[in-house]
Amino acid sequence: MHIGQVIYALRREKGLTQEALALAAETATSNLSRIEKGQRRPSGALLERLASALGTSVTAIYASLEGITETAAQSTVEPLQATDFTRDAVQLRQGFRELTPENQRLTLEFVRMLQRLQRETAAG
Repeated sequence: MHIGQVIYALRREKGLTQEALALAAETATSNLSRIEKGQRRPSGALLERLASALGTSVTAIYASLEGITETAAQSTVEPLQATDFTRDAVQLRQGFRELTPENQRLTLEFVRMLQRLQRETAAG
């Protein structure tokens, strides 16, 4: 995983286009695109501007890159996986946020059911 994947995931979760984030961070869209693809690493100053525009901190970005996140409500450290930053995972989180609270609850119940079925299939 590279820092660009974290920036990409955060940008998508915030519903920002590359153009909007690049403008807010005072960089070229092409530069942001190369960063997200892992072709270029942002300077410290640019990373600070990107973090600010994304409503997070440089520390949180690096923590995500290292595979940890601090859950404020639980004050625990939870490991992340590279799959947490795939396009599908980002779209899933975006779609979930757009659901009503009732549909979010139903979605979680459905996921738990799929997990149980998967465990039963693997065990049986």
